[in-house]
Amino acid sequence: MDERRNYFRLQLNAKVELIPLETQPTANSEASSHFSSSGILQTMAELKRLEVDGNQLQQQIKDTDRALGEFLNILTRKIDVLAQFCLSLQTTDSAKSQTIDLSEGGLVFDYPSALPEQQWFALMLRFDSPIMATAIYAQVIRCEPDRGNGCRIAAEFRYLNATERQQISQQIMRAQMESARRKPQ
Repeated sequence: MDERRNYFRLQLNAKVELIPLETQPTANSEASSHFSSSGILQTMAELKRLEVDGNQLQQQIKDTDRALGEFLNILTRKIDVLAQFCLSLQTTDSAKSQTIDLSEGGLVFDYPSALPEQQWFALMLRFDSPIMATAIYAQVIRCEPDRGNGCRIAAEFRYLNATERQQISQQIMRAQMESARRKPQ
């Protein structure tokens, strides 16, 4: 087994929901369309894109008018809180939280049944702190039996766009910062 790693991996808690696909999806299709909460996921993704687009402009405004810049920052945080609340109402709780190994390139998680290698699936990852969900395509790299937990699935993310990659990396950074805060000095 090749253990070379291209990405930093971190263990954190998440809810994993997946839908096996019969065929390989196209690169421009939306993984969120396979889930009932696709509307809120698409809305949150668009809000994130708008936030990224507006960050530079907001910083320029803050440089010229500090009060207006702070006010815009507060409005952005309000929108984030509302979006997270809507997400918490829309997503189903059918999946139980579990410890996953996450990197920008993929993840390892428990699943009740075996999945064949190279199997494509739509994957929804939901994190509780802060509430965030993303739907992405992935492909099974390996599937190993795990006592009492069904199988341990290693999957590689496919067709990640910049926003999805940023969401994953932000979640990893948040978990790293939280872990550093918990360690005694």
